[in-house]
Amino acid sequence: MISPMEFNPTDAGNSSGFDLLPEGTYEIEVIEAEEQTSKKGNEMIALTLQAQHPDGYPVRIWDYLVSVAAATFKIEQFCNAAGLAEKFKAGRLMADDCRGCKVTARVEIESGRDNYSDRNSIREYVLAGAGEKKPGISTQPGAETPAPKPINEEEIPF
Repeated sequence: MISPMEFNPTDAGNSSGFDLLPEGTYEIEVIEAEEQTSKKGNEMIALTLQAQHPDGYPVRIWDYLVSVAAATFKIEQFCNAAGLAEKFKAGRLMADDCRGCKVTARVEIESGRDNYSDRNSIREYVLAGAGEKKPGISTQPGAETPAPKPINEEEIPF
């Protein structure tokens, strides 16, 4: 006979203690990568990334490298940050190439929509040592990498 799962019902109102990452630049590892097709039928690689919260626990972030002209800049940023520039130049990237890569990325907080709460997202991938430093560490004026041109949401094919 299987015994019932036990829990404390008063814990339901408590926070899990896992907050969003503060906006800033982080060392991030690709812990999972999967080749998928977007809702609009475009090839993409879905990335599961993991960073360390300043309080010491891991935080996951999801990002998508989509094979459309409007999003190619992000594939280039990722490949350069991950040491995969030759893959970018060849125009071929596979999920297996991405798994285990360690990259530096600017993380931002994206406002929630469609009844979802706020979430972390990747603003851009940067070369290690470039741009701003981790939260709490001062940066040199003018050291930030210019942000890429914003993409119209309707141009993103997923």
